Amino acid sequence: MKFLNSLSLLGLVIAGCEAMRNISSKELVKELTIGWSLGNTLDASCVETLNYSKDQTASETCWGNVKTTQELYYKLSDLGFNTFRIPTTWSGHFGDAPDYKISDVWMKRVHEVVDYALNTGGYAILNIHHETWNYAFQKNLESAKKILVAIWKQIAAEFGDYDEHLIFEGMNEPRKVGDPAEWTGGDQEGWNFVNEMNALFVKTIRATGGNNANRHLMIPTYAASVNDGSINNFKYPNGDDKVIVSLHSYSPYNFALNNGPGAISNFYDGNEIDWVMNTINSSFISKGIPVIIGEFVAMNRDNEDDRERWQEYYIKKATALGIPCVIWDNGYFEGEGERFGIIDRKSLNVIFPKLINGLMKGLGDEKPKTTIRRTTTTTVQVQPTINNECFSTRLGYSCCNGFDVLYTDNDGQWGVENGNWCGIKSSCGNNQRQCWSERLGYPCCQYTTNAEYTDNDGRWGVENGNWCGIY
Repeated sequence: MKFLNSLSLLGLVIAGCEAMRNISSKELVKELTIGWSLGNTLDASCVETLNYSKDQTASETCWGNVKTTQELYYKLSDLGFNTFRIPTTWSGHFGDAPDYKISDVWMKRVHEVVDYALNTGGYAILNIHHETWNYAFQKNLESAKKILVAIWKQIAAEFGDYDEHLIFEGMNEPRKVGDPAEWTGGDQEGWNFVNEMNALFVKTIRATGGNNANRHLMIPTYAASVNDGSINNFKYPNGDDKVIVSLHSYSPYNFALNNGPGAISNFYDGNEIDWVMNTINSSFISKGIPVIIGEFVAMNRDNEDDRERWQEYYIKKATALGIPCVIWDNGYFEGEGERFGIIDRKSLNVIFPKLINGLMKGLGDEKPKTTIRRTTTTTVQVQPTINNECFSTRLGYSCCNGFDVLYTDNDGQWGVENGNWCGIKSSCGNNQRQCWSERLGYPCCQYTTNAEYTDNDGRWGVENGNWCGIY
């Protein structure tokens, strides 16, 4: 796709300088298609092993992931993601009472990553994550309220001019950590704590004024869980149409999350997923309350085919109800822990392409629409097309007029033109991928669209350690 040098010709604006649209969250979530979480990165916490006073930003890589880049988010956008959750731990990065002042260095780094996400034209969700001061016990409530207000006032001020593309999420999985009720749906103590903190979060953001008076906010149930206890005792605020319920669901548990006895690698049926979606529908969607599933994924058990089927089923069910989902990617591919990695953040190679295919298949007709909003300029040479028809016409989509491949599925190669998906004409017919590099003995790139090198022959990418030609 060719981006013009003049941003004004495309009506582009730099993130954070756009007027806030006064639309409800119910309308906003219709624009969110599929999301990706920057797991185990800005939310990494190494207060016991790092000297935070020496380097505030060292925590970003202390759990083994590389430093986040703009190129990562461009790659994710090219793959079809338009929603980016940025889990962030603030503990270790703020000072003592009563101000709880956030480090300027840390705030600047968080700001940079938020802009990385927004520069794609998509949406960003910024939260507080892996905190210890907000464990949901009554004895913690008053001190937790003071910290919550102080932290969110500072975040709200930092991003006060940003428009509706930036969403604030008050807490991540607030629960009674270490208590028997931690993961069983909670109890009265835990429910009261979460409801009071949610209400205070909304009040705090609204009081900062400006765009934050209309900021779209996410608030979780107890532990952000989908079960009878957490759902039935959740309080949704009245009179505010810009609040979204935040839920997490790694379902079916034994297939998706369990790393111990009872874990399975085959996706047999979707009964548990059906129950989750039916519960969300009856409790929220049917009542006009918008929901985002902020975390979901299935662990790698060398079962990519099963995960592709699971992913497609999960997303189809959620999409049918108008629920955007944000996949959790912690960057881990091996070992005994939670292997939730999807994309290698250093090489930008997609390690599990079938998982991405499952996501996009599940979206069906809701394939992401790209909004050109990047704050950098890129010029791409595209090969001319000679066919007059292409596969996409039978699926209800137009043919592209010479655009880059942004996504590939079993039907063919897809591009984006005027904000709508279109079929690449050169991928019609038998769908055989052919490009200039094959005559030189190199394959076509299957997923890569970012050029590592360009010469007189064309644009070169790297996949699985080998050079390939970018169509």
